[in-house]
Amino acid sequence: MAQATHQDDGHHSNTVRLLGRQITVEGGVYTVVFVALAILTVIEVISAEGLKGAIHDFPDAAATLEAIKAAILLIIAVIKSTLVIWFYMHLRDEKPLLAVVLLLPLLIAGLSILYLLAIPPGGYSL
Repeated sequence: MAQATHQDDGHHSNTVRLLGRQITVEGGVYTVVFVALAILTVIEVISAEGLKGAIHDFPDAAATLEAIKAAILLIIAVIKSTLVIWFYMHLRDEKPLLAVVLLLPLLIAGLSILYLLAIPPGGYSL
């Protein structure tokens, strides 16, 4: 019977190259990313529920607290999606052109959202 040989392709190791530095972590890179995603999820839930209570307690500041809550949740969502795309979908191993192809539509969508937020709810009266 032939013996199976294990070749390490770099995907399942304790070492990752990040921002030009070689970083080694015990337990594996994917485990660390999973723990980071879990911690960010807990922070997300706690901040959403905590700010929901604060909005209920301070109705005068509801609009400001809603904006803060939306900003916090959006920042955490961007960080989590970046971790998933970068590590689990292996975008860090692809050519830089693929990152541009991914980020360009996101930039256009973000600018479109900012434009739509600038329009008053009642529209412009001429």
